[in-house]
Amino acid sequence: MNNHDLLIEKLGRDMQPVKPPRPTGWRVLMWLLLALPCGIAASFLVQRTLTDWSQPGAMRAAVQLALAFTLGLLAIRSAFNMSIAGRRSLSWKALLPLGLLWLGLSLSSIPHAVIEAHDDDSTRCFTFLLVVSTPMIMLMIASLRRTRALHPVRSLAMAGLGVACMAVTLLAFCHPVHLHAMDFVMHLAAIAVIVTMTVLLGKRWVKWG
Repeated sequence: MNNHDLLIEKLGRDMQPVKPPRPTGWRVLMWLLLALPCGIAASFLVQRTLTDWSQPGAMRAAVQLALAFTLGLLAIRSAFNMSIAGRRSLSWKALLPLGLLWLGLSLSSIPHAVIEAHDDDSTRCFTFLLVVSTPMIMLMIASLRRTRALHPVRSLAMAGLGVACMAVTLLAFCHPVHLHAMDFVMHLAAIAVIVTMTVLLGKRWVKWG
């Protein structure tokens, strides 16, 4: 086509206004308001008992809960920022201190587990984390799909970490305040599976920039 002005005019008529994404803080808040109730509802599908916060060591468990929630919040915010080109996001190095602190507190609670009977069914922790995280993963992928990511795998991995942390937060309300070694192993295994599931499921749906 030699008439460039006519082509530009035709393309201009066909263009639709692009709705900018909401601020990251608002997207995080909306995701939390949807995802956490879904996770709580999913928790009723698995066997669970409420945490006894009167037990010795409850304060340490509460600190672990707060750390997991904070780490998840930062990871989810970072994932949303990474999904938009030009936005600055936290790297995994910035989240590492919180993660190491959570790991340290978890490990420090294991020797005290002998004061509490254990049924050796640590797979319940694994099942709980996967069940409550599934609807949150779906909501996260749907949220990230609204924008195009330059590095979708990195964004999805960060989102998976955030979902895993939120699942661990919910588990804290349905778990003894003390850990057994196999519980800890199952927690780490579930976190790895949740991150992997988020990446594998999201790669098909999240748009490339």
